Amino acid sequence: MITMSQYIKIVFILLSLFPISFAQIDSTQSSNPEPDWQINKDLIVNKNGRPQNELIAYIIKNLKAHNGGGVRVTKNEFLNYFKRPESRIVYSNRLIKYATPLSEEIQKKEHENFAKIFLNERKLNQGVEFIKEHFKFLSLAEKQYGIQIKDLVSILMWESGLGVYTGKYQIFNIYLGQILFLDEAQNYAVEELKREGKENPLDDPAYAKKEKRRLDYRKRDAANSLVSLLRYCKQNHIDPLKQKGSWGGAIGYVQFMPYNFKYVVDANKDGEKDLFSWPDAILSAANFLESRGKYKSDIESRRSALLKYNASPEYVDGVILYAEELWKRYLSPQ
Repeated sequence: MITMSQYIKIVFILLSLFPISFAQIDSTQSSNPEPDWQINKDLIVNKNGRPQNELIAYIIKNLKAHNGGGVRVTKNEFLNYFKRPESRIVYSNRLIKYATPLSEEIQKKEHENFAKIFLNERKLNQGVEFIKEHFKFLSLAEKQYGIQIKDLVSILMWESGLGVYTGKYQIFNIYLGQILFLDEAQNYAVEELKREGKENPLDDPAYAKKEKRRLDYRKRDAANSLVSLLRYCKQNHIDPLKQKGSWGGAIGYVQFMPYNFKYVVDANKDGEKDLFSWPDAILSAANFLESRGKYKSDIESRRSALLKYNASPEYVDGVILYAEELWKRYLSPQ
């Protein structure tokens, strides 16, 4: 029989050994049944084939445009996806967490918790071993793009736990869920807050206005992601409904959104740009930081580039903290 203190110690050790990643965070379970939302063609176009809302019209227009990444997708090709049963899935618990007016507060706390989780012996040692194993392409990325090895490895640790957590969600459904049900998800989240006796932040008009901007941005971002995904998949003869990623729709070891696929590099020259291949993932992250983030080695430039990767200051703090501790460990192994 173990004592309570021993039990708590065991739980703490298990949590440090198996940290929760961004791709695997689960929302708090509610006593209320989750909404029975489903994606179907009737939510996309009406009986006359006209888009049901402005975002759907925007998606169809940009899918069939002759310019843009990938290759054009016709309206009929897009609508044919909704004949398949797997296209109906809505990850309602994920959507509610994304939509809650407390979303930014929750994410801030999670990032702070990650910093504590990653700065343990096991995770630092994993980072050191990763550098040794993949030094060829890490050093190539540093030479070609100017990105310090420590920052690349730290990003890969934060994004996917060095490839362990890449997500299990159909990203086609993730994006459509955000486009179609984000407002309903926020209403549901607000009702949950009320049932729990908590204040509704949306009662503050200024906060409500800010939240509307956030949701509008998320829906437009999801629309752009869906367009990029479908055009890219058609170009590469890939089934978009089989592409899986995080609950936010990010893909691969580097957790790229589809509109960032233009930064993907075929580092090992095998004819494929694969975000589940370490050579390609490492140089793709470096290419993004240099091209989009204008990365330089001074601390302010590093922070600015990392904010392009993830706009959370807590995320940036955590990446830099892990990077510095990792590099100390790599240079002076214990």
